[in-house]
Amino acid sequence: MLKLPFNDNWSYRRLDANEAFVPVTLPHDAMIYEPRSKNASCGVNGAWFEGRDYEYQKTFFVPAEYEEKDLILEFEGVYRNAEVFLNGRAAAYRPYGYTNFYVPLAGLLNFGCENTLCVIARNADQPNARWYSGAGIYRPVWLYVGEKKRVEQNGLRVVTRSIDPAVIEVKAQVTRGAGDVTFGIFKDGKEVCSATVPLGEDRCARAGFTIQKAALWSPDHPALYECRARYGEDESAVSFGIRTVSVSAKEGFLLNGSRVILRGACIHHDNGILGARCIKEAEERKVALLKKWGYNAIRSAHNPCSKYLLDACDRLGMLVMDEYCDTWYIHKNLHDYADHTEEWYARDIKDMVDKDFNHPSVFMYSLGNEVAETADQR
Repeated sequence: MLKLPFNDNWSYRRLDANEAFVPVTLPHDAMIYEPRSKNASCGVNGAWFEGRDYEYQKTFFVPAEYEEKDLILEFEGVYRNAEVFLNGRAAAYRPYGYTNFYVPLAGLLNFGCENTLCVIARNADQPNARWYSGAGIYRPVWLYVGEKKRVEQNGLRVVTRSIDPAVIEVKAQVTRGAGDVTFGIFKDGKEVCSATVPLGEDRCARAGFTIQKAALWSPDHPALYECRARYGEDESAVSFGIRTVSVSAKEGFLLNGSRVILRGACIHHDNGILGARCIKEAEERKVALLKKWGYNAIRSAHNPCSKYLLDACDRLGMLVMDEYCDTWYIHKNLHDYADHTEEWYARDIKDMVDKDFNHPSVFMYSLGNEVAETADQR
């Protein structure tokens, strides 16, 4: 699918104020522009910023030729209780402020003319976090344009089966049709191996590859490969690393069969004085500084981390425990996520795993008070 940035030409305003829209470029943290007050309900945890609700708008042109394609929006993070409307019609709702979510646009678009997208982000119900959350559309937005017959969103996956020799299994789940899928494995832009396999009855193509003299991924040697899958006119690609993870009471944490001592730190999603805006360079800087100081692992306290952070961890060599949530059923703050967990946790966790699946840096999930299986077992 064609992945297009969708971050320019937005505007926003406070939802409960009679004020004009102000132009902004995403990602955007609305909370950091609010006044601070000793009476702010968020208190010290939210740095004394006042909480408000916000409305974002964007008008965009959709070419007539797109009518024969699938269009999908991805919001990587909207804090919080996000409501999405397209041309005045409800398109999506997502209460959790830290999961990425997709909005299929079929049946909502006007082709060959302008369309209006509206997003509501609510942060007035304070306190709702034990840290500075930020507010608004604080992570990037993407528009995907693809064929009707294509590999599904997050449908291309790579799993390491062994490292001596290096054996990987690749899988592509498609939307419709029949035929063959061609897989190619690349290292530094050069093809290592390839295969063409037919789709099964479950609309899934599977292939196994043995890679000779494979470069294994580790914090000290973060070697990355690329898998490409071609199905009809559609091509999908994911970056991945070849590595195994196991844990035992006797041997501890093993990466590629060797014991590794985790020297870890907990990091929040914000970028200090930059606020909660997810900026690619700022995310990479965090990882680079931790590497420089001798760390080899991080925990994303207390919520799923951004894609930019995971990309940096993959490239620079940093293990990641991605955390789901700060609360389950018992409130820590009056308006925190405990009201939504029971209804939404399954969808939230699925989207988090889909986001992380091909990232070799992710070795474990924390579900708050519980810990999930390692990444190779998911």
